[in-house]
Amino acid sequence: MEAVIYLKDVFFSYDNQVVLDNVNLHIQEGTFFSIVGPNGGGKTTLVKLMLGILKPDSGEIRILGASPRASRRHIGYVAQHTHFDPMFPINVMDVIIMGRLAGRWGGPFSRADRRDALGVLDEMGLKEFAGASFADLSGGQRQRVLIARALVTRPKMLLLDEPTANIDAAVEDRFYSILKELNKRLTILLVTHDLGFVSPLVNSVICVNRRVRIHPTCKITDKAINELYNRNMHMVRHDQQYAGKAG
Repeated sequence: MEAVIYLKDVFFSYDNQVVLDNVNLHIQEGTFFSIVGPNGGGKTTLVKLMLGILKPDSGEIRILGASPRASRRHIGYVAQHTHFDPMFPINVMDVIIMGRLAGRWGGPFSRADRRDALGVLDEMGLKEFAGASFADLSGGQRQRVLIARALVTRPKMLLLDEPTANIDAAVEDRFYSILKELNKRLTILLVTHDLGFVSPLVNSVICVNRRVRIHPTCKITDKAINELYNRNMHMVRHDQQYAGKAG
């Protein structure tokens, strides 16, 4: 089976400073991976290379069996920061259906466009908010709307950049469930700083700090984290409790 994400001997640098050094990465269809690493370690650069926004200095990159630029329309991408004017009068349905603008020169949206937009909105559990103002939604609701906008393009892969940045802990469980269901039909790649978030869901973790290493989530040890962040760090085990006294 051909890897849906294939990088071989990839090097990339900015102003002669190496950012990614000899990256080799093979990800199979239907898996759920997470990209973790320190700021400036190369996570964003790796994502931009996969999307065809940047080109490597050397090496080969194939996404979904083709070049990154050719495959970009098959990737549902949810960026970390989405800037919008809260005074701009746009409703939830408008935000989602804009996902259908990719690869077309405008024109009215079809009935099929609107039907698909309502379908993904229902899948995100937000059908009743179709006519609501996007600005009036909570952070978690906005994130689900943006995922719906990515899904309306009928992607083969979903790429999420820091998806929990605007989500309260109280709604994370619902978000887990949504991603778990989506993974039944999509390859998912999730960029995060939160190692605690990735462990319940992902198959493996891509650790990026100039070089790239892949670890199964069950093998993310203190040593691996220390090597990734270049300083002493320890994991917090949320599945265990300490019975000592405070104070």
